[in-house]
Amino acid sequence: MASKMNILKGDTVLIRRGKEKGKRGTVKAVMPDAGMATVEGLNLVKRHMKGGQQNGSSNAATQAGGIIEKEAPLPVSVLMYVCEKCKTPARIRHGRTADGHAQRLCAKCGAPARESAKGA
Repeated sequence: MASKMNILKGDTVLIRRGKEKGKRGTVKAVMPDAGMATVEGLNLVKRHMKGGQQNGSSNAATQAGGIIEKEAPLPVSVLMYVCEKCKTPARIRHGRTADGHAQRLCAKCGAPARESAKGA
C-alpha cells in the first residue's frame, strides 16, 4: 500500500544527504509505492543503451544507442520541501481552509503550499 506523500510533483526540494547534498531542484515524478521521487537535473546516472528498433517493427526508425544520462530516483526521506514564500526548507503541516478543504502549509511561515495538479 502506498503511503501519503508530503512531496508532490512540481515542489521545490532540498537534498539533505548524499553526493547532491545542499542542492535544490524541482520534483519531476513521485513514486508513492516505492517511496521515491525524481528531481530534475540531480542524481544523474549514466546508462549504456544498445541501439535497436522502436516498437519492434522492422520498418520503424532505429533508436540510437550510446551512453545516456538520466535522473535516478531518490528516497523521499532525503528530500525536504522548500517554501515558495520564505525560500527556506521547512516541514509540511496539514490544515483546513475556512470551507473545510485540506491543504498543505509551510511549518515556518504558515503559507499554503502549492496543491497537486490532480485536484485541478
